[in-house]
Amino acid sequence: MTLFCLALVGMLLLPSCTSLSNLSFIQQYPDYRGIRRVAVFIQRWPAFQQLPNQNDLGADFIKKSTPFTGPWQPAGSINPRAVDIRDIDDEVMAEVLTRALIEKGYQPFVSGVFSPQPGPITVEEIMAKSQAVNPQFDAFLFCFYSPVVFCAEAKATPKEHRQRSYGLQELIEALNPGLGYLAWAGPRAAQAPPDSITHAFIYVSLTMFKALDWRPLWEIADSQLGGRMRVNLALCPPAPTDESYPADAAMIQRLLAANLTCRLRHLIPDAF
Repeated sequence: MTLFCLALVGMLLLPSCTSLSNLSFIQQYPDYRGIRRVAVFIQRWPAFQQLPNQNDLGADFIKKSTPFTGPWQPAGSINPRAVDIRDIDDEVMAEVLTRALIEKGYQPFVSGVFSPQPGPITVEEIMAKSQAVNPQFDAFLFCFYSPVVFCAEAKATPKEHRQRSYGLQELIEALNPGLGYLAWAGPRAAQAPPDSITHAFIYVSLTMFKALDWRPLWEIADSQLGGRMRVNLALCPPAPTDESYPADAAMIQRLLAANLTCRLRHLIPDAF
């Protein structure tokens, strides 16, 4: 058989092999079948704010009763080294999230929150309004996200970090005036320079609801996982280092986005 024929056979068999590899999972969890078109709703969760009775996005999953648009309140507690970063905005999150969904076989449509109304708008209300406008969606995906950088020492953290977000360049200038970069500390965080950072992370909370009955198919709340998920844990960038290394604003933003992209690739289930 020629190489061309072998290649052709391989191309013909590949979809079948992929289908067979997922067959047992589809039979076990039939609710996943037919979920393709997904309306995506994104909401920033500032590290210095909270929802009523929920101090951070990792405390509980997004539910139908969750007030997705707030109202926000000052956070009851905040890590003294945490700084909310405004460089990671809705546009960046939409790009990262939609790319991850497309790679998994979904057809995402990023939607905005509907016209303002007095008081909070719950997830259930948003789904009802969205379904009335476009009944063709198979599922609704709601996402809270919170981009945070951690300074090495609490005393070096900008004093206003409990009231507002900071740009990465603004934070670099506050920690290391005039240099244009700061040190990203290696594994010896306890010995890290006071003007360095030890960690940068985009926390996320995600719940996908089936449009037919608004039941959650799968849920993520920071490190919590719920629903029928096949989780494959992986080492995502940046990896631990023996030495601290210089990082400017563009590099930190790239690492934040790359880390989340990697995590979503291993967290979001395939579309079947």
